[in-house]
Formats: sequence, C-alpha cells, structure tokens
Amino acid sequence: MTDGKPGPGRPRGKTDPNKPKRQRRNVRRDRELASWAQEIYTAPPGTGQTTDETEAQVTVSTCLRKPKVHLTAPATAPKVDLSRYMGRWYEIARLPYFTERRCVKNVTADYKLGEDGMVYVTNRCIHKDGGTGQAKAIARVVDRASNARLEISFRTLYGVHVLWDDYWIIGVGADYDYALVGQPTRRRGWVLSRDPVPAEDKVQQWIAEFGTRGFPTEDFIRTPQDADQQGEPAAPSRQRPAAGSPAGTRPPVSSDQDLA
Repeated sequence: MTDGKPGPGRPRGKTDPNKPKRQRRNVRRDRELASWAQEIYTAPPGTGQTTDETEAQVTVSTCLRKPKVHLTAPATAPKVDLSRYMGRWYEIARLPYFTERRCVKNVTADYKLGEDGMVYVTNRCIHKDGGTGQAKAIARVVDRASNARLEISFRTLYGVHVLWDDYWIIGVGADYDYALVGQPTRRRGWVLSRDPVPAEDKVQQWIAEFGTRGFPTEDFIRTPQDADQQGEPAAPSRQRPAAGSPAGTRPPVSSDQDLA
C-alpha cells in the first residue's frame, strides 16, 4: 500500500499525486517525447553510427505529422576553394522558404572573403512591387578540412553576430560555374549559377544532384532571372544598416527577413 507520498511504497514510473496537476501533465509529456525521440532518432544497430551523428530535431511540426527521417546528414563537396567561390552567384532554383516569400526575380548573392577569414554576404532580390530587397550577413567556416561546411548569421545583437545557421556547400562545379547549397535538415536548398540564365539541361542536372543527397527535388521552385543583368543592382528600397555601421549599434541591425 502507499500513502501517496514519495517512497519505496509508491509504484515506480507513476507521477506524484501531490504535485500540481499541470506539473504532473508536463512530466508525462516530457517522458513521452523523450521515448518517441529516442525511438525515432537512434541509429539502427549495425550501422556504425552513434546517436550524436543522427539528426534529432524535435519540433512542433514533426510532432504533428509523420516526419521523413534521415539518419545521416547529406554529403558535402570534398574540397572548396573559397577564393574561387567568392563573387556573384545567381539563384536559379530553391526550396520554398519564408524569408524569400516576396522575392519574385533576380535573386543574387555576393560573397567577399575578408582578411579575418570571414565571408561577407550581401543578398538581393526584386520584389513584386518593383522594389529591391537586401540582406547582409557574415559566414564562418566550421570544417577547415573541406571548407564546405559553414555557418551564417544575418542578425547582430549589440554588434555581435547571433543565431548562426548551417550553410553547407553540397556540390560545386569543377570550374565553379555552379554551386548547390543546403542544410543538414534538407529543408532548405539553393541552386546557384554564375550565369543568370544557364541551359535548361544543366539546371535539371543540378537539381537531380540534390536528389542524390536526399533532398526533395519535386519541391524546388525556379527563380526568374533577367538575362541582361549587369553590375550592381539598384539600391534597395528597404534596408537595415549593416553590422559595424554608425547605425549598427542597436539590436538587431540586419536580418535575412529583409529579402522578404
């Protein structure tokens, strides 16, 4: 028998009836989520993987629907020459993402390698109303062996970059004429080209290459590009100051949502 108090007589695994109802409910929820996550994201026996090598992102969306589980992260380019990777890229196709929801055409990314080893990023696009969106960011290499895995931050807080996100170079052309950028979750992906209007067969080949890495190729949408783009785009119609500028002392000073 048990008197309702903690002790040897209380059945193990039961919630304490003396705890507030909400706290007991949270305990049950946490146990269920922990059990579910361990079952889903633990590598199967015999694969040689460890739990740390699996993707374990438990979000509201994955709790509400059956997730498409990938036990391994996508392979990246074996070696990237950052100096050749710098310059202007044109977005040819992408997986839909809210930060670009207002971008209708001419999405570009300009990369510049700083003396500090950081990559300075400027993204631009044309909005439906004809205005220009712009977002500035900074990226850092996290895998020096390949230079293919970076982290990128569009936000600063009191002059310090925060909220770093994965930027993985999944593939790059031998002549650096195209690049495939994605994330280990496979929820974001971009096809980039040095040519604003590459041949259609090349585009299909690049998207198919994403498919070999487990990305949902059927979800990619095309980005219209004007063939006659030259030089720098027009000044953005809406832009927050870049980090380090006189107005860049208030948080946050820049955001990837500027493109939206």
